Amino acid sequence: MLKKTRFFAGRKPLSRALLFLGLMALGGMLWGGAPSALAQQGGKAAAPDYADQVKQLQKVIELQQRQLEAQQKQLEHQRQMLQSLQEQVGGLVKAGAKPAAVKEPQTAAAAKPAAKEPPNDWEGSFAVQGTKTRFALGGFAQLDVIHDSGAITTPGDFVTANIVTRGATKTQGSDGQTNFSVKATQLWFETRTPVEQGLLRTYLSMDFFANSQTTSPDIRLREAYGELTKFVLGGDLLAGQAWSTIWYTNAWPNILDYEGPSAEVGQRLPQVRWSRALNEGLTLKLGIESPGDHEIQGADVLSAWPDGVVSLEWLAGPLKFQGSAIVRDLRASQNNGPTENAVGWGLLANGNLGLPFLHPGDNLTFSIAYGQGMGSTINDSPPDAFYDSTNNSLEVLPVWGYYLAYEHKWTEALSSVILYGGLRVDNADNQPYDSYHSSQYSCVNLIWQPTSWWLLGGELLWGERVDKDGASGDDTRVQLTTKFTF
Repeated sequence: MLKKTRFFAGRKPLSRALLFLGLMALGGMLWGGAPSALAQQGGKAAAPDYADQVKQLQKVIELQQRQLEAQQKQLEHQRQMLQSLQEQVGGLVKAGAKPAAVKEPQTAAAAKPAAKEPPNDWEGSFAVQGTKTRFALGGFAQLDVIHDSGAITTPGDFVTANIVTRGATKTQGSDGQTNFSVKATQLWFETRTPVEQGLLRTYLSMDFFANSQTTSPDIRLREAYGELTKFVLGGDLLAGQAWSTIWYTNAWPNILDYEGPSAEVGQRLPQVRWSRALNEGLTLKLGIESPGDHEIQGADVLSAWPDGVVSLEWLAGPLKFQGSAIVRDLRASQNNGPTENAVGWGLLANGNLGLPFLHPGDNLTFSIAYGQGMGSTINDSPPDAFYDSTNNSLEVLPVWGYYLAYEHKWTEALSSVILYGGLRVDNADNQPYDSYHSSQYSCVNLIWQPTSWWLLGGELLWGERVDKDGASGDDTRVQLTTKFTF
């Protein structure tokens, strides 16, 4: 028994079976052919062919053994391939994506190209099961504690046009007022879907500034648009409500006030925009935008044609710059009378200049704008034109504005901004005496952001509004802000 155990040890079941059959065959030949030979020779044994037969059987067994070993190697290779495929499928399931179909061997007929899979390198996104779309949610919860020493009718954001210039009441803050506001809180939703042309992106965002006259939060739609990359002539097509084509995100200073400088140019409008990179660092943007924000003093606004905007963005080392031009069709009618029209236009240059030679992270943001009939595109939103009922004419109002901000990085988490800007309108002779004429806006802050999800800061602001007749009002504001980003 011990010898039998050692002999069969380590052999595969099929190998054992074949070896057993071979031994049985050998035994049969030994027991079946021996008697006749012994009888013929009078009991003397002779083994003429047994050795050759044993050798032949051994060769057969060895050949079968080699075939079995080759089959075992093939089975082991297939088992490893199956295990690898199972691991890949398991990884895709954990990532929330559909597993790719197993590829069949290529034949003479070429297989159809596989459909594009959804982008899975978008951090924080989730797959929409059964589709190629991925989505993400985000935003922040923000609390502003604000104290004004002067009268202003927008307690949640510092709109210098709303500083009271005459007859300030206590409810407007003539004796000072303190407000707590969460109106700056935002929520956004974004999707990305790979399509034949490139990528389809949709974006929706909202805040709580529907009514800026109070600190009570009222939900407001900020942006709602879809964007398709590489759609026409290699450019990207955007349609929906978004920041105006004339607005430049890199020129926005790092401040806490939700409104920003009085001379900041750019509103969120329904539009159609096409943009294309002309070469490295140079991008062309063309926009057709809603004329619904036109401001005409003394008459009803009529909208015949959309605004046209062209912008050229230039990136060169530490400089991020955009130059823009806008053309507008201004129309108005008083008491359903004759329609008067005029052409409005404007030019804007703004951007950001890094100052690494002063300190890493330091930068300047700047903007300068001039035009006639472009007032409503600016933060303080003075009139684009004045309807002179005496002469039955529509007079476009020249306007120019600017601001300059310097940001300094004290540490990786601590920074400050100091900013000054102004806006001025050349009033028409027959405009009312209390019409908006000019404003000043300034601020300085200290912001601490120890993590990507939490910010704490304080800001001191001062602003002034001056009317056509010289009446003025000013306000000093202290704002403390904390923001939690998700």
